[in-house]
Amino acid sequence: MKSYRSLLKVLSLGSAVLLGGCASGPTLIPESMLAAEASAQFEQMKKQVPLSTNQRYIDQLNRIGNRIAEVAAPYIDNAQWEFVVFEDPALNAFAMPGGKIGFYTGLMELAGSDDEIAVVMGHEIAHVLLRHGNQRVSAELLRMLGGAALAYGVRERDQHTQAAVMTAYGVGTEIGAMLPYSRHHETEADEVGLVLMTMAGYNPDAAVVFWRKMQGGGGDSPPQWLSTHPNPANRIQNLERLAAELRANPPTTIKR
Repeated sequence: MKSYRSLLKVLSLGSAVLLGGCASGPTLIPESMLAAEASAQFEQMKKQVPLSTNQRYIDQLNRIGNRIAEVAAPYIDNAQWEFVVFEDPALNAFAMPGGKIGFYTGLMELAGSDDEIAVVMGHEIAHVLLRHGNQRVSAELLRMLGGAALAYGVRERDQHTQAAVMTAYGVGTEIGAMLPYSRHHETEADEVGLVLMTMAGYNPDAAVVFWRKMQGGGGDSPPQWLSTHPNPANRIQNLERLAAELRANPPTTIKR
């Protein structure tokens, strides 16, 4: 069993280096293919989840989204932007490859001001700009390939050993690679999103105000190492530092 533990360590370490050790991870799937699939899923979601009829929210989201998307345009190829408000009390928003972005009414209500909504919009547009969706799907494919290779390596062992090794691989790569990779994406989207919203004329200090609201309304958070997102306190501290830097030196371009 010792040899298989060593193999597992090598595979987990390799995944962590590949997924978490580079600023921009692997993109193994054509972006146009992902964008087409995302568009189809977004249309389906619009049929299944009630759309908000709050015209103030709809106008506000489109005004802010188009303004930040215009700033991001030089860095994104062939984006088909669409900004939709879903009638749902959840404090949530999401972005899909190709430029499909959804906000829930719960988040619109919590944010309130244009500047605070721009914080989230900049973050979501940054996910699209940085191709995080493609990177995450590609990372899962690589993890599946690693699992298949490991399963082949232990195929002659008894079922108990096979199950133990594969469980360890799943847990090890999730905690050691996939969750840190997701947190890296969130931090990267925070940083690029803050630059985007500032370039679009919004106040970067609103990021700290907004995330303090989120911290107050989100309940207890899991330990950072078990979360897909950075620790809220660390996130706020990082955004506070970035906002001060952007105030002192207003950005004119996006550094990636």
